[in-house]
Amino acid sequence: MDSQIKNKLIIEFSWLLGIIIASAALEYAIIVFFDLHPILSVKIQGFIGLVVVAYIIRMIARMGKQGVIAFEDDEQEKSGERE
Repeated sequence: MDSQIKNKLIIEFSWLLGIIIASAALEYAIIVFFDLHPILSVKIQGFIGLVVVAYIIRMIARMGKQGVIAFEDDEQEKSGERE
């Protein structure tokens, strides 16, 4: 079980790193080739940041759904305890 968590985390963080690198390269190319206004480049950076945050949320939810990580609410439902 421990190796499953370790492998899943390595895969997910490598995807996250790939998304960050690809988005940074895309942002750099857009700014350099199209000579955008500075405000527009900040908006592109904000959009890229939102994509990264969304991927992190999706990664955590997917890992919880697959049972790799357990949420506190899931443990309470399994034990039948309700407050």
